[in-house]
Amino acid sequence: MAQSSTDQLVVRAPAVSQWEMLRAFRPWLRPDRWLLLGAVCLLALGSGGEVVSVWLFKDLVDNVLVPRRLGGFWPLAVGMTAVTAVAALLTFAGDYTARRVAEGFVLRLRTSCVERLHTLPPDTLRARWHGDTVARLTSDVSSVEEFAVSGVIDGASAVISLTVFTAAAFVLSWQLALAVLVTAPVLWWSAHYFGDRIQERSREARCREGRVTAVVEESLANASVAHAYNQRRREVDRVRAEGLGLMRAQLSTVRIAGLYPAVLEVAEVAGGLVVVGVGAIEMVHGQLTLGGLLAFAAFLTQVFGPATELSSLVGEFAEASGSAERVLEIDRLRSPVRERPGAVTLPSVRGELECSDLRASYPAKSGAPLLDGLAFRMAPGEVLAVTGPSGAGKSTLGKLLVRFMDPDTGCIRVDGVDLRDMTLESVRRAVTLLPQSSLVFRASVRDNIAYGRPGASDEEIAWAARAADADGFVRALPHGYATVLGQDGLQLSGGQNRRIALARAFLRAGAILVLDEPTAGLDRTAASRLMTPLRRLMSGRTTVLITHDPDLAGQADTVIALGQGDDDMAGRPCHLT
Repeated sequence: MAQSSTDQLVVRAPAVSQWEMLRAFRPWLRPDRWLLLGAVCLLALGSGGEVVSVWLFKDLVDNVLVPRRLGGFWPLAVGMTAVTAVAALLTFAGDYTARRVAEGFVLRLRTSCVERLHTLPPDTLRARWHGDTVARLTSDVSSVEEFAVSGVIDGASAVISLTVFTAAAFVLSWQLALAVLVTAPVLWWSAHYFGDRIQERSREARCREGRVTAVVEESLANASVAHAYNQRRREVDRVRAEGLGLMRAQLSTVRIAGLYPAVLEVAEVAGGLVVVGVGAIEMVHGQLTLGGLLAFAAFLTQVFGPATELSSLVGEFAEASGSAERVLEIDRLRSPVRERPGAVTLPSVRGELECSDLRASYPAKSGAPLLDGLAFRMAPGEVLAVTGPSGAGKSTLGKLLVRFMDPDTGCIRVDGVDLRDMTLESVRRAVTLLPQSSLVFRASVRDNIAYGRPGASDEEIAWAARAADADGFVRALPHGYATVLGQDGLQLSGGQNRRIALARAFLRAGAILVLDEPTAGLDRTAASRLMTPLRRLMSGRTTVLITHDPDLAGQADTVIALGQGDDDMAGRPCHLT
């Protein structure tokens, strides 16, 4: 059966065991490992205080209430109050420390995932649905914290509490303690039986959640198309269909997860009845006091609490494992464009650019070469226009020049140095790309222009805006350079948006420019207004001008037409006449 587009773009993470996942997340937990240990110790001390408090309660019943000697009440009452207060403070400190560890883990993991995604070429990112990726970075990362941090702390605390209270119960009455152990096989069986099933259903639910987010994002982003073609109902139905799939997956998880605590509750009630029955027999034979029975019941409650917590954690771990697998899938991503060992940084760039026998293709699409033997050489300051029909490889050349991808064969040299022998930072400092889609960030005009040089002064920013013919309309905005622009520059016209991007390129001041369809999408008037700042930007810089616009191509010293020869590419420069 063919996969839907949603299935292809929302990557299903491979299944791994829970222990493997815990080991995989250790690097993000390691910086706070001592705080983690401190949190567990504080919670353990709090449990110890609860044991002392219960023991004091036993003495209160046996030595004060049963014999009706009220004289010993106040010392025991004060002692219980003090011990309970100290235990509560220790528990609070442990919980706060645990929360500090958890939030630090989330911050490091989320930042690391974003950093990993930013190492990928833009085309690789576009191949994934952003909605699914956002779901992984938000809800999935939070679920991982519950698995790898809160779950570990709660589990360790539960083990310590279980050990302490079980030991206290055995000291008080080993016969009763052994009787209660009849419920242990039920707890063990339920943990394994339900845990595996919850993990499987949770993995499916998390994948469905990512698909819903992805479809909603795409539907809203393409709202104008849906309205124009009267397909609003279709978009609503798409979201509803994915939502129904998520609902079924969630309900399946809820059904199996809801049965789990019911089994545990039955086991707990059975254990309590065993205590009452056996304890009554021991009291009749004088082997146990009333205070001892009440204290044992309290210990049993404290034992079943951690035991239930541990059993519940199995289910919670299983639910969170789906999220963990999806987050680890991001961490395992590797960019096909990598720096070579010993890559160099060019201290300065003259702007000499040479392409030799350049071949490039997209194996994921058809494998057919888009560029096949392209060769040219540009002196510093020269302007080269690259023209041709859509799909001829013009934008592919632009991606190669900034190393968003590497050629199959051949090489690109800047000042005689192969791009692959340069650090990526050095390549992108030498080559400034003005992409076809001139994105504007949700930030002030000042910050948008200074994006490539965050430390630029106000004077430098204003100079770049004047060079791009943007200073006039920027100062007319409500707050001038401090005006916050909307996502994708929605407050600006297409021409204004493009001039902000031009100002950003002016400030970047790379020796080599790659202009990818700088006038695309603009009407004739707006494109004409952009010509003057474009000439200023290209002046003195080696410029590769990718364009369909013959007027813009006329600004070049040399033109290469792709897709015009027998091999789908001329590869030979021809001078404009």
